[in-house]
Amino acid sequence: MRNSAIPPQPIVYNEFDKKSDLNQLLREDQHHICCYCQQILTHFQGENIGGSHNEHLEPQNGPYAKPLLQMDYDNIFACCNTTIGMGKKEKNKRHCGDKKGELLIRGFIQEPTCTNSFKYNNLGEILPNGSYPSFKEYQANRNSLSKDESEALNTLEVLNLNSVTLVNDRKKDFDKLFKVMVRLNKQIIDQKIIDFQQLTHFPRYIDMLLYYMRKKK
Repeated sequence: MRNSAIPPQPIVYNEFDKKSDLNQLLREDQHHICCYCQQILTHFQGENIGGSHNEHLEPQNGPYAKPLLQMDYDNIFACCNTTIGMGKKEKNKRHCGDKKGELLIRGFIQEPTCTNSFKYNNLGEILPNGSYPSFKEYQANRNSLSKDESEALNTLEVLNLNSVTLVNDRKKDFDKLFKVMVRLNKQIIDQKIIDFQQLTHFPRYIDMLLYYMRKKK
């Protein structure tokens, strides 16, 4: 359950004077990983590596703005930074909240069954949980997708969760996990799953790791 122990504050987020304290609570609730891509978060703002900002799932501004949710704790999440130091030519590397901006996406991260809506492949891609094996195939067949698959695809596209950087990093972690898993039996893997879920600091891309660990036979 998310921590909501913050004192009463103005309803306008820009007037809120404890953004850093809020970010600390959010990072703790999220086991110190980004709400979208699950990279490790270590601090508020600052440098890209480990840096984070307070992300509003329902936007504060723009055509989809929900002003009354600006200070709703359940609408705010700790999200990684990607834009610091980036030039115009690197826009394709932006992801998560920095890429989403004021656009509207389905609140998968608020849903208890969020992980059931997505799957992974051994290329390091995250995909809607359907029948296609790659991100390009989902995009090419978007008109044949179910409502849930279509909304999952839209979320992945808006957040750019298959950016080259994220895919490469997931691929590296998948390869490391596979090398370990081939040496362990299912009972040990099952215990590792429990151990992972009890950590106060999750490893990056934990949902991908758990996805493959649960497939161990």
